[in-house]
Amino acid sequence: MGQTLQQGSAFGSGTARATAGDRIYHAIKASVIAYAFPEGKRIYLEPIAEHLNVSTTPVREALNRLAAEGLVVKAPRKGFLAMSLVADKLLGHYEMTKLLLVHELEELDADARSRLPRHEAIAEVLFKLNRRDIKNPETLAAYTAEIFRQFAALSGNTHVVHSINRANDHLHYIRTVEYSRLPDIQGELIMLCELLLGGHHEELVKTVQSYHDTRIELLPELFELAKR
Repeated sequence: MGQTLQQGSAFGSGTARATAGDRIYHAIKASVIAYAFPEGKRIYLEPIAEHLNVSTTPVREALNRLAAEGLVVKAPRKGFLAMSLVADKLLGHYEMTKLLLVHELEELDADARSRLPRHEAIAEVLFKLNRRDIKNPETLAAYTAEIFRQFAALSGNTHVVHSINRANDHLHYIRTVEYSRLPDIQGELIMLCELLLGGHHEELVKTVQSYHDTRIELLPELFELAKR
């Protein structure tokens, strides 16, 4: 696991109108979900502030936001602690993502299914995935998160979207590890996009199930790799 402060991912890092506080938050969050800080150890504000060329105040505010989201631990008299990688929690996030996405896709009515081929955000992701061969696991993890976020949004249920966003954050690092054991993650993502845009609803549901079943089965091995 690295120890360098990361920049924001290709998705979820805010717009050009984002405040300075938002940009600091997203920069720190990118490092947190990439496990750039030693597990269970204190996160010191001063080095982060120096790296980002800001005071410690917006750094503390960002860490408070991340603590509220369960991505860091706020401990009395100890400040903020980096989260630890726990196999059971990862399994729970994989399983929850699978159950929520499958349920919401199955529940789409005829009108919603008819609009799938015109899904602009997924079409944009597919265009980017087809543009070049992606070797960066961080980039593939960001595309995975965006695809599942868009799938969740099909339901119009903000609670489902929130849950998938939370799972995306907690699964980000292990998804970068998947790259070393699964031969064609980019191809899997392309297939998911193509099935949705092609209106192949039943096959899409089965593919989402299979996608997660593969990772759940592989999790013990992925976890061992992630802990090295």
